Amino acid sequence: MLILDLYKTYYSIMIRREFQEYIDKLDLKSNEVEGYWSLYDRIFEPNSPLTFNQKTNLLLSELRKMK
Repeated sequence: MLILDLYKTYYSIMIRREFQEYIDKLDLKSNEVEGYWSLYDRIFEPNSPLTFNQKTNLLLSELRKMK
């Protein structure tokens, strides 16, 4: 999935390491970082009925709301 950040840079969010790199580039406060990880964990929880494509689209829409 591609995500466009404040600097107009696209990031591919597929695994936790890449999501961590995305968060690091946002330079967030610690309580904001917890909110991002909570969102990620809720969307990518094991045994979810959502497909990977649905999960990534949901993550993208939620990240846009958080900005």
